[in-house]
Amino acid sequence: MHALLLAAVFGVVPVHGIVLQQLDSRTAIVRTDAVVGMLRPQTRRYRVAPARSFAVGTPVDALLDGSTTPPTLLDAIAAAAFTPGLPDRARAVPVKIGGRLPVATLVDQDGRALQLASHFGGKTLLLSFMFTRCPDRTLCPAISGKFADLQQRVDPKRFALAEITLDPQYDSPEVLRRYARSYGARSEAWSLLTGTGSTIQRLIDAFNISSMRVSSNNFLHDDRLFIVAPDGHIASVVQTADWDPQSALAEARAVSGLASNPFERFKLALIAEAVALCGGSESTGIALLELTLFTLLTAISFAALWVVGRVLWSHPR
Repeated sequence: MHALLLAAVFGVVPVHGIVLQQLDSRTAIVRTDAVVGMLRPQTRRYRVAPARSFAVGTPVDALLDGSTTPPTLLDAIAAAAFTPGLPDRARAVPVKIGGRLPVATLVDQDGRALQLASHFGGKTLLLSFMFTRCPDRTLCPAISGKFADLQQRVDPKRFALAEITLDPQYDSPEVLRRYARSYGARSEAWSLLTGTGSTIQRLIDAFNISSMRVSSNNFLHDDRLFIVAPDGHIASVVQTADWDPQSALAEARAVSGLASNPFERFKLALIAEAVALCGGSESTGIALLELTLFTLLTAISFAALWVVGRVLWSHPR
């Protein structure tokens, strides 16, 4: 009943469970874990599509489609429960500048399944990671606040915004829908994305995101902004959470082939590199930027004085 009710609002829901009995290659008895805000733990008969057979006791990840009778577990695979930690680059193709987005099925705040590698094709994508329970207002909430600002500045026909959760065990589509509502996110422009634990783990590995659990509801994690060109290749990576929306937009416009502010792009690159290399916050990067500009202007001034001096001394008295 719960699966049928949620299907009225959501298309698919990522679930984790354990196979208790394999009835045939298309049907199994599975005990699924609770889905926050959506489903209680339950044991029932599920259709398995495509058809697969699992040994009794196998833990599985799948996308639950509650619109069928019985409900269907889509793309079920054997998978352990999600565990945050350091990325294992050996388990995934790493995302690099010039490379393409990984192939992964995710679910947005409206329960719509989408393919990360192709869904945003034709648009310049700004992509980051977050989790809704983040207690540090300077991190995930600040990043989402910047996305809220960007949403007001971009044309959804040319640009897309997306945040992927680092906490798939809690951030269900319903949780993401409430979170999206709190920031005024419009689904046509801004996607809040979750997935099965195995999918999120693979993306963490691919994007090289460290995510360490420090309590039952908190993680320490890396913060990066990925700017993806309309043809799907990674055009730019900002190695800090302390990016300015105006500068990020300038870089995104340049990637999209539109006119952009070169100083804002320079500031974004310099601040991001300063923070990545030296540590610290955005204020550290800005201080280094100001020092660099001061040094540059001083050098130009001395060069100009030297030229003037050469001209004056070259004239006979």
